[in-house]
Amino acid sequence: MKTLSPHPAECIRCFVDKKGAEIEIRPLRLGDEELLGDFYLNLSDETIYSFYNFCANKTALVKKETLVRMCDEKNGLRLAAIYKGKIIGVGGLLGYFCPEEVCEIAYLVSDKYQKRGIGSVLMEMLIDYATKCRSEGWIYAQTSLCNAGSKKLLKKFGFEVKCIGDWGIEWLYKVR
Repeated sequence: MKTLSPHPAECIRCFVDKKGAEIEIRPLRLGDEELLGDFYLNLSDETIYSFYNFCANKTALVKKETLVRMCDEKNGLRLAAIYKGKIIGVGGLLGYFCPEEVCEIAYLVSDKYQKRGIGSVLMEMLIDYATKCRSEGWIYAQTSLCNAGSKKLLKKFGFEVKCIGDWGIEWLYKVR
């Protein structure tokens, strides 16, 4: 397996979303904890449920130690989509620099900015980086049964259903 930095310069990208907003995507870093906490606090219960597949306690999501862990580059590559100084989306790739064959990918976009192409750009960047790190292996994703948008996005990027259970759907993408 190739070894790459958790925060590569090529993970910084600016683009214009479907509504004309200029979005910057860059790695989360220590110091972003407050921005990340605000992002989670502003998500609707429906969005949190569709991502976590249960009604997560927002207070638990924004505990300082949780936010610090999420912003620490040692815990995986996590990207932030930023608009006007606020985080409006996040994406993550966990296990891409470990020797295991499977790494996990996830993304979440705030309610107001969904269906504007931000999730697609996050996924594209994360998949691209995972394939640069690995010459072979798998990328794993999980969605709730009710998350039609994520199911459509994963299919668009070539993920295939591994299994369906009462709790959700597991997806796999073959790195080639």
